[in-house]
Amino acid sequence: MKKWMLLGLISALFMLGGCGMELDTNGNQAAEEPNSIAFNDEFTKGFLQSSDEVVKGHYLLKSQTEGYTVHFPINATLDKAVFERAGDEFEAVGFVENDNQENLSYYYNINYDDQPRANDIEFKLDMFDTYLDYTGDFEEYTKDRVTYYYSKDVFEFEGEKSYQYFAYVKPEIENKGINFIGSVTCIDYDQPCKQNSKEVKDKVLKIMHSIDFKSR
Repeated sequence: MKKWMLLGLISALFMLGGCGMELDTNGNQAAEEPNSIAFNDEFTKGFLQSSDEVVKGHYLLKSQTEGYTVHFPINATLDKAVFERAGDEFEAVGFVENDNQENLSYYYNINYDDQPRANDIEFKLDMFDTYLDYTGDFEEYTKDRVTYYYSKDVFEFEGEKSYQYFAYVKPEIENKGINFIGSVTCIDYDQPCKQNSKEVKDKVLKIMHSIDFKSR
């Protein structure tokens, strides 16, 4: 083979090997982003601290207020329609994760407050009457210097049930708190669905207990 043909072949192989390869600002090969539902959604990706999983199956979502972080399922997406922010004092986010294999849909709501009303426990618990039409009792417990006012309920509409696990999450940090709701429904109510299993409850509470408040 003539030398010029060999050089052309080698050059072509290098070009093919470099296709799809991203470089960082220093010209080095950049790490590829994971092919997950969360990272494939542009709005969601803007809230994720990195492509590293903090625990298996979860990224770290960082509030745009910088007031808290929470574990975020790799197969979830943020609901852009419900996102709301008022400076660093308030933020509302919602995200959904569908588990087609288990026929379950999880929807999470996090309403963050950084203002004096966050210290008014009665006021914050009354919000669940507005959100969920719930006026029952709450279990109070403390875990890692955070107090949880927790309860659960079942919502039924036309014979179809959704299970809700919710709490007001109050850290020792003054003026901070989060109203958390995790709702679980069947994707297809004509198919088997274990909405109220211990595994489902534990999954939702792991998200709730992963909330980590930040001081400014």
